Amino acid sequence: MPATGPETDRDGRRTPEAGKGARGDWTRPVREAAPYLGLGTTLAATVLLGLGAGYWLDRRLGTEPLLFLAGGGLGIAAAGVQFFKMVSGRGK
Repeated sequence: MPATGPETDRDGRRTPEAGKGARGDWTRPVREAAPYLGLGTTLAATVLLGLGAGYWLDRRLGTEPLLFLAGGGLGIAAAGVQFFKMVSGRGK
């Protein structure tokens, strides 16, 4: 038996007006998730920046691969700090 009510038609399908009554139905979750949507890109960019800086310093100083690995470790640590700030809510 099809569902009936103010948000459905006779066949049980949702009407276009179904979501218009409560505007916050889909905007609220999107607004709450917005800070996390770019988190993956931010973390990857932080690690890549550390690796790039280490690679550049290695080439200039001739210490390959020491500073490349140190830059990668520093980038991972910085990304971890950023991640925990964001997840705990202190990054707002």
